[in-house]
Amino acid sequence: MRRTRLVALVCLPLVTACAYHNVIHNAQRLFDVGEEYRQGGRDSLSRAQFTEVVRKTGEAYRARPESEWACDALVLLGRSQLRLGDLRAARAAFERAGRTEGSCEARRDLEVYFAAVALEMGDRGRALERLNAALDGDLSDRAAAEAHLLRGGIFLERSLVEHGWWDLDRAADIAPGLRTVAGLTALRWSVVQGDREGGRRAMQRLFSHREAGTRTDSIVALTAEARHAWSAAEAAELLDDVEDAAWDRAARGRVSLRRAALLHEAGDTASARQQAERVASGLGLTAADARILLASWRFARAFDLQQLAQVRAVLLPAGADDRVAALLADLAQVDDYANAGLDDPIGLFAAGEVARDRLGANHVARGLMLAYADGPHDEPWKAKALLAALELTELAGDRAWLLGRLEAFRDNPYVLAALGDAAAGFEALEEELEVRLDELARE
Repeated sequence: MRRTRLVALVCLPLVTACAYHNVIHNAQRLFDVGEEYRQGGRDSLSRAQFTEVVRKTGEAYRARPESEWACDALVLLGRSQLRLGDLRAARAAFERAGRTEGSCEARRDLEVYFAAVALEMGDRGRALERLNAALDGDLSDRAAAEAHLLRGGIFLERSLVEHGWWDLDRAADIAPGLRTVAGLTALRWSVVQGDREGGRRAMQRLFSHREAGTRTDSIVALTAEARHAWSAAEAAELLDDVEDAAWDRAARGRVSLRRAALLHEAGDTASARQQAERVASGLGLTAADARILLASWRFARAFDLQQLAQVRAVLLPAGADDRVAALLADLAQVDDYANAGLDDPIGLFAAGEVARDRLGANHVARGLMLAYADGPHDEPWKAKALLAALELTELAGDRAWLLGRLEAFRDNPYVLAALGDAAAGFEALEEELEVRLDELARE
């Protein structure tokens, strides 16, 4: 019995050490998965992983702060806190790791992580000093790749283009998983610095990496920044080769639609339509997105109910999509209300509201509002319809004509409210209109 207890006492530290090591090993695996999620733009999933790493490593360190694995636990804890944006806690963890005794392979990478904290805190000068010092030393591949990535971003921000690109290329060479992040970094700073050629070069890199297809949201966001900083045409030019990208079809389709929208805004409506139609010829959610985009353009161009009805043909192939089904229902409702307007004038007003608010068919909506206002009736909502038509009118001459017509309604509550004057009876008219529209909808 005594011998058994002695053996147990001798083995206990070894078992505890093994358990500690397993915790660190498992935490490292969680961190690596979190990094994959982060690089793929799946932020909520990555945060969940890093939060769990903080819990595991924090508990392990507090349980045995003098363990030979304490340094590794602290470094992993600090890196996870850094990813979560808890910068002061991360820096404190790195400082404690630096003070631990004994050998610690992770300690050699601390300078990179201190630099990352400084960069996040806005101290770019200090970050660059620490990165330069770190890259002159002996780093793990993981830390070296991150150091090059961070330094590349700083160089590009300072318009040191060749230096920045060299670092980003080096980061991608050391850690191929960083190729997409490096490309997005280069694209971002190219847009900020107005470097069109650098932007095209960065986008070509992203097109060539299959994994970059998981970051289409980031790519679309950066092209939006390019549109604001440059122009819609120049932003569209960044995406010229999207159809040849080494991505899956859905990813190509999403960015192709972004290019189509930019081309349309730039005035190249023919190319925009062709791009969207190619995406619409496919299947699934992206094809439905394309049909919705094509329909929105047709709605905006339509001038009468017949042209509006022709948009059904664009939408019907994707009718199983809930959003498309809703648009088809709205089209049908415009028709129903307009037909009801032959007997009840308020139907024309209701059709105009649906055309304007749900379809964006402003020309058709304007025509319906004017048709209601021109009807042989004395309903008090004629002024409301004329005001609605005025809001949908762009040409100065047409606006002047409508303002002239509104002179006949100068005492109408809707006109008084539009002028900011006291409008007795306004709320009562709105309530009565709501009742009329509800009755029409139930018919």
